[in-house]
Amino acid sequence: MEEKKDFDDLESEVIEKGKCALCGGCVATCRLLDYGYLSVDFSEERPVIREGQRCPPDCGYCYYQCPRVEKPELREGLEEMYEVVSTDEEIRKACQDGGAVTSLLAYALENAIVEGCITIANKGEWKPEVQVVMNKAGLIKGAGSKYTPAAALTGIADAILKYDLWSVALVGTPCEMAAYEKMLVVGRGTHNAHNFSSHIRLRIGLFCLGCYSYEKLMKGYLEQKQGIDLSKVTKLQISDDVLHVYAGEEERLSTGIAEIEDYKRDGCKVCEDFTGLFSDISVGNNGTPEGKSSVIVRTDFGREVFEDALERGYIEAKPIESSGADLIHKLMKKKKEAGIAEKERRKKRLMEQSK
Repeated sequence: MEEKKDFDDLESEVIEKGKCALCGGCVATCRLLDYGYLSVDFSEERPVIREGQRCPPDCGYCYYQCPRVEKPELREGLEEMYEVVSTDEEIRKACQDGGAVTSLLAYALENAIVEGCITIANKGEWKPEVQVVMNKAGLIKGAGSKYTPAAALTGIADAILKYDLWSVALVGTPCEMAAYEKMLVVGRGTHNAHNFSSHIRLRIGLFCLGCYSYEKLMKGYLEQKQGIDLSKVTKLQISDDVLHVYAGEEERLSTGIAEIEDYKRDGCKVCEDFTGLFSDISVGNNGTPEGKSSVIVRTDFGREVFEDALERGYIEAKPIESSGADLIHKLMKKKKEAGIAEKERRKKRLMEQSK
C-alpha cells in the first residue's frame, strides 16, 4: 500500500516548487481538525508547520485537499453574464466597479441567507487581513480590491470555531474557489471536521489575473521605488492592463501591469482560471463600463440569490453587451493558456536539470 503523504510532501511538491496559491485551505483544515499545527507566514508568503511538529500518521488532509496537487473536477454549470450596479449610494461610494459583491453580500445577510461573510479588509498600509463580518458596516470596511494574498480560506475556521456560524458566504479569488471545492470534495466524505461542509452557503469568486507579493509590489515598488506613502493610498485598481493607485481623488500612479509582472507570485503563474469557475457567482470589472460590475451567474443557487437581490432592489442589472462577454471569454482563454504554458516551461526546465 502506498505510504500516506503529509505536510512534508506538500512542502516538497507544491510550496518549494512555487505552486502554492496561498489559499489557506491547508491551514483551515488543520484548525478544523483541532490540531492547529499549520499557520501562514505572510513574511515568506507560505504555509508553515509549527517547529518540531509532525503531522499525525493518519491525517495528511492538507496534502490531499490541495488543488495544486490535483485539480478538482469542474461540474457543468451556468454562464449568465450581467452588467450590474448597486442601488445603495453608500456602497457605491465605498466600493469599486459598481459594488455588486458588497450589495449581494448585504442582501444575503439582511435576508438570512447567511449569518456572516468571509472577506478581506485592509489592516493598514494595504496589508490584507481575513475578516468575518456580520453587518453592512463590516462589508463596507472590506470593500475594494487588494492585489496581494490573504489566505481567505483561513476565514472558514474563524467563522466556525471562533464565531460559531452555521451559514457563511465566502468571497475569494479563483484559486481560493477551486481550493474550497477540493477541500469540500476530500473532506466531506472523510473527516468532515466540525461538519464544515454544511457551513459555506454562498461562494462569490473575483476575476483575477494574479496576486502579487506584498513585499515586492507594495513595499519594494510602490513605497520604495515610487515613493508612495502606503498609509495615504485609498484605492488600488487594475483595469485595461493598467495599475492605478489613488490617494483620495489624486491618482498617484498609473503603470502597465507588464511593469509589475516580476512581482507576481510564482503560484499565480500556473493558475488557469480567470473568473472563478467554482463559484456560485463571479464578479469583476472587465467587459462593462467604468462604475459597473461584470457578474457571471454559475449555479442554480447563484441565480436564486442574484434574482432575489435584483427583485428586492439591492442591485440593478441588465445582460452584458456581446462585446463585453467576448472580452471576458478572451481573458479566460488567455489566462488558461498562460497557466498551461508556464507549467510546460517548468516541466521542461526540470527535465533539462535532471539530465
